[in-house]
Amino acid sequence: MEEANHRPDNPYTEWEGYEVLDAAGEPLGRVERTVYDAPSGVLKYLCVGGRAVPAEGLDAEPDRRRVLLPHPAEKVRSAPPLEERPDGDFDRRVRRHYGLERPR
Repeated sequence: MEEANHRPDNPYTEWEGYEVLDAAGEPLGRVERTVYDAPSGVLKYLCVGGRAVPAEGLDAEPDRRRVLLPHPAEKVRSAPPLEERPDGDFDRRVRRHYGLERPR
């Protein structure tokens, strides 16, 4: 992924600071950063504890200022650290880690 975060255009920055719960409902921390792909209009990742979490399958509850993840805590804690400028290789590694590989 090219540098496409366009932070000023990122509608998900309001999620930064939201509480994050794992698949079992246990607290993992807070959303530290959101990575938004402006050209496609897609939220790509959340950063929790310095780790990348794909946006697929998450459930945001803005009224409660929290995000529920479909992943267990250990999967998140062992994920690749979020890179400053995530690229295609980073995306593949993260997707592989979470079992979200796309068929070739």
